Amino acid sequence: MDFSKYGQPSPQWVAFVEANPSASAEGLSGNDPSTALQLQQTVNSMREKASAKIFADSGLESRVDISTTLLPSRHGHSIPVRRYAPKQGEPTGGDEVAGSQRSLIYFHGGGFLFGTDTSEDPLCAKFALDAGVSVFSVNYSHTPQHVFPVAHDDALDVYNHISENAALYGLAGPSEQLAVLGISAGANLAAEFVQHDVSHAKTDPAHRRLVSGAVLSIPWLIHGDHTPFHLMESPEKAASRQCRDAPVLPWPRIQLFTNLLKLEDSADPRINAALRPDAELEGWPRTGFVIAGMDPLRDDGLIFAKRLEALKTPTSVHIFPGVPHGFRRWADLPFSKQSDDVTVDLTRWALGLATEETIEGWHEY
Repeated sequence: MDFSKYGQPSPQWVAFVEANPSASAEGLSGNDPSTALQLQQTVNSMREKASAKIFADSGLESRVDISTTLLPSRHGHSIPVRRYAPKQGEPTGGDEVAGSQRSLIYFHGGGFLFGTDTSEDPLCAKFALDAGVSVFSVNYSHTPQHVFPVAHDDALDVYNHISENAALYGLAGPSEQLAVLGISAGANLAAEFVQHDVSHAKTDPAHRRLVSGAVLSIPWLIHGDHTPFHLMESPEKAASRQCRDAPVLPWPRIQLFTNLLKLEDSADPRINAALRPDAELEGWPRTGFVIAGMDPLRDDGLIFAKRLEALKTPTSVHIFPGVPHGFRRWADLPFSKQSDDVTVDLTRWALGLATEETIEGWHEY
């Protein structure tokens, strides 16, 4: 495999950095594990302030109903799950007006370190309105307060709660009603959520599958120590090397995130969803991918997509060449709005809803 052509800076990224030089240094500092709590507080505060402003200025706040439920965790803490639903009668991008029973489980990004109850408000509200669904955002446990596998256990505890309380999540009717969306580290948790559903169905014939589809955006699916260089045309063309110094997620930031997990085994399949054996991946539901080309995690998603394709899983891959991990944080990048629109379309597709264009296959922008 050789996906290195996607790793060269795109004209829109070059132009953006010329106008905004600080963007090229994003993620390069603050990567000392001893100051992780300070970094977490700083980033979370910035995210919350930006979220609140966007939420209010966009008018989204008045168009959705929001409520938060605390679910029990096997580790003794509570897991906040924040629900966003279009207000009754609010026009949406779905097949019906508000009140649709289709649901999306959402796991935010942030390297297992960042994220709060409210930091995802604008994005989740947008997905709820544009896709015409109820969105349930899981504020799972973060490092350094909690180490591996607490966040993954949180994802499974949420799964078990949904399984035992299906009607609360719009699962009383047809089977194609629940999709899962994960961004970056959240995609790792989304993959664990889906894998649990797939594996449960194999061991218990009476188990009713909950997940109709998944969307994995800029996903982290392979631990850096286990990059499958043997699958690449050459090690130098692997994203982990080609994009090692790319902004937002340079190698020191990846190391920070990884070290804070305090893994006992870096080969643990819960961290390496893209490397699970075929026998475990057989039966995965339809899966969509949003990929940043200049991202050290680029190949995680593309390798996983290739493997699912080989297993005859319907896939939809969308590649944004030459932009870094997490590029949608910069609204002035044309790819940012495009990627949000693609994610909405993938969510609808994952739920079995109609989309305006044929969405399966590979797409470059």
